Amino acid sequence: MRVYLRNLIAGFVAVFLCVVALGMIYPAAVWGISRITPKSAEGNLIYQGECLVGSTQIQDGLENGPYFFARAEGMSNYGTSSTELEKAIRERREEIAQREGVSVEHVPADAVTGSGSGVDSGISPEYAELQAPRVAREQSMRIEDVKKLIADNTEHASLGFLGEDTVNVTTLNIALPTPTPCS
Repeated sequence: MRVYLRNLIAGFVAVFLCVVALGMIYPAAVWGISRITPKSAEGNLIYQGECLVGSTQIQDGLENGPYFFARAEGMSNYGTSSTELEKAIRERREEIAQREGVSVEHVPADAVTGSGSGVDSGISPEYAELQAPRVAREQSMRIEDVKKLIADNTEHASLGFLGEDTVNVTTLNIALPTPTPCS
């Protein structure tokens, strides 16, 4: 009976310690670490005055007007050999080429494919450069000034070699003279 009671108490102590450690201390530690840079913990929200205009982590969703446009929203479950996916990519490539006034061959791959999450705020520098003449014309800006804004909003690969350079469309659109709409 004594051994049974000792094992029962040891079990209760072990469960209590696990509840305290995993249910209280660990979540508090994670929350505390997230407060080191609270801006990223809160979604990197961008305000202009009292107006929430976006997040640096999520595309702004602008699909018309004098702005830069992000990648296609959402993904399909089509496989790489799907004729439906091929057709959608071809149609999007033609639409972008017409909108930007270039040939279909000059439209980069990220312009016609969606991101994994469908809401990434980054596009390739090539896609941003493709849109630069249209945006400069519609914003009444010099092309050199638009290209400088692209360079200023380019996020380089981590450590110089992990990933690819991307242009943050949300911060780029906020930097343009025409205000972005409030969320």
